[in-house]
Amino acid sequence: MDKFSESKWFVRVIAFLLAFLLYVMVNFDELELAQRVDNSGQGTSDELTNIPVQAYYDTENLYVSGLPDQVQVELSGPKSIIESAKRLREFKLYVDLTDLEIGTHRVAIEHENFSDKLNVSIRPAYVTVSIEEKVTAVHSVTPEFNDSVLAEGYQVDNVTVAPQEVRVTGAESDIEKIAFVKAALTSGQEINEETTATANVQVLDGDLNKLDVKVEPETVQVSISVKNPSKKVELNAVSKGVPPSGIKISSLEPNVDEITVYGKESALEELKEFTLPVDVSKVTKDTTLTVPVNLGDEYNFSSPKEIKVKVTVEKTTAE
Repeated sequence: MDKFSESKWFVRVIAFLLAFLLYVMVNFDELELAQRVDNSGQGTSDELTNIPVQAYYDTENLYVSGLPDQVQVELSGPKSIIESAKRLREFKLYVDLTDLEIGTHRVAIEHENFSDKLNVSIRPAYVTVSIEEKVTAVHSVTPEFNDSVLAEGYQVDNVTVAPQEVRVTGAESDIEKIAFVKAALTSGQEINEETTATANVQVLDGDLNKLDVKVEPETVQVSISVKNPSKKVELNAVSKGVPPSGIKISSLEPNVDEITVYGKESALEELKEFTLPVDVSKVTKDTTLTVPVNLGDEYNFSSPKEIKVKVTVEKTTAE
């Protein structure tokens, strides 16, 4: 046995077995990685949303409507290739209208730069487009504003827009339908001072449907100036309540003869004078009272908001 273990063949066999075990250990990780890569090539599917669609046509003289801005794409195939397509975004979706005449056409949405190993499904696969002669017209923009966002008592004084005109480009049939070109100012808070904001231009037909046209510029500046109307009216102080026994109110003399009342013009038109009730139920001698001006719900506020009233009394003999 000792002689066999000392032989050259025994040493060679042991060396071979050790080398084989070492090879297997070193390459095990590589085999496992190769298996994972192989598994990643198994078929799967994924959906891409909001993919833009290009159109090829004579953009100088023609206008195309009906083409969706974005579509959905479903990809089927090896997972690794799908992930690569999603990451690199080298693909393109398009419709080729270069050889089509003026009119309405149903065309397929085509694609390019996808791997041959992927199955590509586009939704919608076909679209109906209208090809017409391109027309450009200049239209005035009408600014709009919602009174509901005005602060209490304020009203619109003036609304302006800049620029006042825009260029509208589209199919001849749509240009002929234009009835309104509007820009509406919106605000997230109450407005009590001059305000300017950016507004989108909307091009509408007679039924207020949005038309498929291009507007230059797409936005304008809408400015609104507001006012808080006011009116000076005579102040008339009157007694309120019954004075204590033995006291007679001789006079009520407010420190001002008139006040300024702020509110909507429609309410102010009806206001001729303001009556200030003065509570004399606790007055026992000559005194000066500070009386708040209570306008109610019809008006915004007054100036001044409080009136000093000099109350003069007479003492009488109780019967």
